[in-house]
Amino acid sequence: MRAPRLAALCATLAALLCACEDAAPQRGAVEVKRKDELPKWLTPIDRVDPAYWLAARKSGGAPVEESRVARLQAALDIGAAHFLEAPRMLANRAAQLGDMLSEIGAAEDEAQSIESLARVAAATGSKQTFGDLCQHYFNLRKQGATRDAALADLLERYSVQKRGQ
Repeated sequence: MRAPRLAALCATLAALLCACEDAAPQRGAVEVKRKDELPKWLTPIDRVDPAYWLAARKSGGAPVEESRVARLQAALDIGAAHFLEAPRMLANRAAQLGDMLSEIGAAEDEAQSIESLARVAAATGSKQTFGDLCQHYFNLRKQGATRDAALADLLERYSVQKRGQ
C-alpha cells in the first residue's frame, strides 16, 4: 500500500520539478531544423534554452551561430540582475518587443534591447519589470522617438525612483 503512494508522490514531485520556471533548459534538448518547429513562445515546460530560442527564431532556418547564442545569453544574464522575470520570460518579452519594433520599421537586436533596458532598470537601484519597460520603450518609439531619445527619456523617468528612496 505504501509503494503506490510513494510512487505517486515521486511522480507528482518530478512533474512539479520539470514545470519549475527556474529549471535550466538544455540547449540540445530540442534540435530545431526549421523556424516553424520553434515554439511561438517559451512556456515553463519547454526544454529550449532561452538564448538559443531567441537566436533560432531569427536564423530563418539556418544553423544557429554559437556566438549569437553566447551574446544573447550574456544579455539575459545582465537582464536577470535587473529584472524580476526569469530568463524564459525575458526572452519572450524581448522577442515580442523585437517583433513590435519591426512592425513599425524600427527593428533592433534583442540582446542590445535587453542590455539597454537593463541600464535603465539599474538606474532605479531596484529590480524592475522588463515587460513594463518594454511597453514604455515601444510606446516612445512608436511616437517617433529615436532609440537614443527613448532610452534617455526612460532613464530620466526611472532614475527618479532612486532619488525618491
